Amino acid sequence: MPMSTPVPPPNQITGARRISLTMLAARDQADQFKGVPRGTAKPLRFLAAFQEAEPYLGLPAHAFKLMAWLVKQTQNQDWEEGSRPIAWPSARRQAEFLGLSPTRVKHLNRTLFEAGIFVIRDNEQGKRYGRRDAQGRILEAYGFDLSPLALRYDEFVRIAAAAKVEREQMRSLRKRLTIARRSIRQAGEALAVLDAVPNAWPRLEAETADLLASARQVERSEDMALVVKAVERRKTDAEQWLRDASGPVETNPTGSENGPRNTTTNPSDYRILDTVIASEERSSTGSAVPKPDNGVPSPPLRDRLFPERLGLTPQQLLELAPRLEQYVLAGRDPGWDAIVTAADWLRGELGISKYLWRSACAAMGEVYAAVALALVSTRCAGHFTSSPGGYFAGMVKKFERGELFLAKTLWRLRDEKWGKRDGRRVMH
Repeated sequence: MPMSTPVPPPNQITGARRISLTMLAARDQADQFKGVPRGTAKPLRFLAAFQEAEPYLGLPAHAFKLMAWLVKQTQNQDWEEGSRPIAWPSARRQAEFLGLSPTRVKHLNRTLFEAGIFVIRDNEQGKRYGRRDAQGRILEAYGFDLSPLALRYDEFVRIAAAAKVEREQMRSLRKRLTIARRSIRQAGEALAVLDAVPNAWPRLEAETADLLASARQVERSEDMALVVKAVERRKTDAEQWLRDASGPVETNPTGSENGPRNTTTNPSDYRILDTVIASEERSSTGSAVPKPDNGVPSPPLRDRLFPERLGLTPQQLLELAPRLEQYVLAGRDPGWDAIVTAADWLRGELGISKYLWRSACAAMGEVYAAVALALVSTRCAGHFTSSPGGYFAGMVKKFERGELFLAKTLWRLRDEKWGKRDGRRVMH
């Protein structure tokens, strides 16, 4: 049964509501809605499209909450031919649901009306009400006409799709920015290790910092792309400086086909500790430490692991540097090989590049480098003038000059943690 007087005639201003030209245009557009074919109405699909587009429509807070509440007050047949989707909650009920004052509710309603999200159709006295027949079809209604949700469905879908593309572009650009930023930092650490930081480095570092700061304020992918390209140009410069400082790369490290082979093995690619651990295990069972074939006794363990006397066991190091312990498997006493593996994980947490870590292992030995890195992890953030990576690079340079001594730092940590009379200070 069709409604007798569901809505006032088009463009008729009713009640005391002040109607702007924008609201009149929205109402004219809503009047074009004739309903969907019977049996095909899916109001929740219209609502879902609006929900996806809503963050990009510049609407006030509570917009979607209100729309979802109003749509749920309609029935499927209200959206079909011969009817109109109108909800008629009272102003008091609306204020209670939204938790807003009557003034703020009126402002929200007017904003959504002017934005063409719904149309408010009051009767001559500015009242909202409605009534249905026995089959639930609307006979007469005044209130919030939700027709624009159906009319603008395709528009909302396009807005949401465009926003998704924009989000993906921004995500990709932020990833490129992160890679470029890390590459610049790692190049700086590597240049510090090589003692080859160019005079132009402070300027490049300052420009990169300014660009990164501006990137945090960028909201559009077009603007972000400009920032990313600028940072990537500086990444290219930094990597070129590193290549120049590192010297030419040997393209045929194994020599000619018939010439002598001379291959250098990276210390981080193998474990120098296998025989040490085997010696420790045999010593713990009471067996004598095996001697080499030439009959010369093996040197003390500390001489093979450290260039100075540290008096340190793996378990003591974990107690002194607790951030290292989270990367060691629980349930067993760790050996130095486990400490080296854990240090490789810890350096990622500290933001120390793989290049710097491998350089440290090559120069200092894996175990001594792991101890040094563990000590870096005990420092608070305010201790570093630049970054943990820059601090660790400085330690590597000191070692190469013969100026790095970790024993003093270890004794100080022991005193702070265990006290000067604790038995764990005894040399091993």
